[in-house]
Amino acid sequence: MSTMSSSRRKQLSLLYFAFLLGFPGALGTSLEVMEEDEIKQLLVDEKYVVILFSDTPECTGKCKDLEDTLTAVREDIVESLNAWVVRTHSPALAKQYGLTVAGQQNPKIEPGIIFVRSGIPMLYNGPADDDEFLLHMFVSNLDSAVKSLGDSTFEHETQASTGATTGDWLVMFTRAGCEKCAHLRATVEAVAASMRNRKNVAIVDRDTDGGQTTRRFGVKDFPSLILFRLGRLYRYDLPLLDAKTLEAFMTDGFRNARAEEIPHPKTPLVLESLLKWLVTRLTDWENPSIVNAVLCAGMGLLLVVVMAAAGFMKSSPATKKESKKKK
Repeated sequence: MSTMSSSRRKQLSLLYFAFLLGFPGALGTSLEVMEEDEIKQLLVDEKYVVILFSDTPECTGKCKDLEDTLTAVREDIVESLNAWVVRTHSPALAKQYGLTVAGQQNPKIEPGIIFVRSGIPMLYNGPADDDEFLLHMFVSNLDSAVKSLGDSTFEHETQASTGATTGDWLVMFTRAGCEKCAHLRATVEAVAASMRNRKNVAIVDRDTDGGQTTRRFGVKDFPSLILFRLGRLYRYDLPLLDAKTLEAFMTDGFRNARAEEIPHPKTPLVLESLLKWLVTRLTDWENPSIVNAVLCAGMGLLLVVVMAAAGFMKSSPATKKESKKKK
């Protein structure tokens, strides 16, 4: 199947939009059906795309309930977001967004709605027959609520070991090439949307800029989910990875997990965070000589600590040998 040009697709989008406004309800109770290649091109060309995945080429049962709900607010979605609202039966894409039932040789698709925003997918995990709730979830989550944290930002954002004044954090640790991590992204986005303004959800990528943080918490399996709450951490080790179970773990289910002390970050990381904090604050000062003096002092302190640590490590074996000779 040949892919449609971007200009041609935009023209069709405008015609589709005008058609809906001029003839409310003209498309009936079914959505436009697209093939896998068309969906992929649509995701490249458009900012907002709402996709209903059906478990069979025909849309029945739960899929039909979701389609009726989407159809009821389709005009509002198109008018307010200029989004495409379509349906597809694509096992490969459904697996990519975590909509297949695990543990089967021929995975079965679980009917569901994925809201893609600039390439970032969010699973709709609300009721299948509540069109107002569905519309509210889309309109209020035009941007991702999941934060990306790394070695230089984790402690500053979460304050995990210094009081946790920023609230609870559910953090998913990922790595490059982890398919299961990618499949779980839409579900994690759904949890972040449901918990918005109440609890925090973040992602740490080991191979991007989160290697030290990943080692700090002893994460070896991916994806791994850890809840940081009031100076303690709770590891999620349940077999279910659906949005409702993750939300329940964040609110009350963590009490069934073992509470662990949060290890403090290593000294160089603390000093690095301190220096970055100083740079941020000092940019507001008007006297450049004071700024330079404080920055030099901070860098000097960091250098002294690093040299002292290196000297201690080198002198330790010699000290042990001398003590043995004296004995």
